[in-house]
Amino acid sequence: MKTQRVYTSALLLVLLAFVLCFTVPNTACAAGDRALTGELVVTNAARNQFRLVEHNGTFTAPAGVSVTELDGKPVRVEFGSDGRALQITQMPIDYAPITHGFEVVSGEFVLRDPISRTFGVYGDNRTFTIPQGVDPALYAGHLVELRLDDQGHLMSINGVTRAADAPQSPRLGTCVFGDASVVNGTSICRGGQMLRCSDGMWANTGTPCR
Repeated sequence: MKTQRVYTSALLLVLLAFVLCFTVPNTACAAGDRALTGELVVTNAARNQFRLVEHNGTFTAPAGVSVTELDGKPVRVEFGSDGRALQITQMPIDYAPITHGFEVVSGEFVLRDPISRTFGVYGDNRTFTIPQGVDPALYAGHLVELRLDDQGHLMSINGVTRAADAPQSPRLGTCVFGDASVVNGTSICRGGQMLRCSDGMWANTGTPCR
């Protein structure tokens, strides 16, 4: 009976160690089957000691391994049956590529609708909204450079100086209404207000209309 009790106790201890090995993340296990991964942080360079981020405890690196060279790097640490670190292997770092970018659109600024504050660029069929605080009169009929994000949203508007020998745009002096171009002096009713094309820009005359 005594031998059976000793055998039973030893078996319980083995089972307990097995359970601790696979359920408690910071318990060193036997025979090199125990390994931890994480970022190595030096705790005592003189004694070659370190810890692992998100794991409890301090460990001593095996002979020939410099913890200072692995400081801040992801590693895999394998332990022996006595809980000592047997091997430290640096793990590769995965870098996620940055796919964000922007688009630059250049051309003549064309005011499409002064009421809804929309505009476009000559030769480009997209319509953009003028940001709050930006006066469209500063850009109407002039060359601009638009910067768009990877979703096509307007990020910025910058004026571009026209070269002295650059040919004048045939659209200067005309206004755009929808997909149509109208000549200087044309008036339209828009949003209950009379608008007049004046030097390539729609101007509100202040006259109500239907």
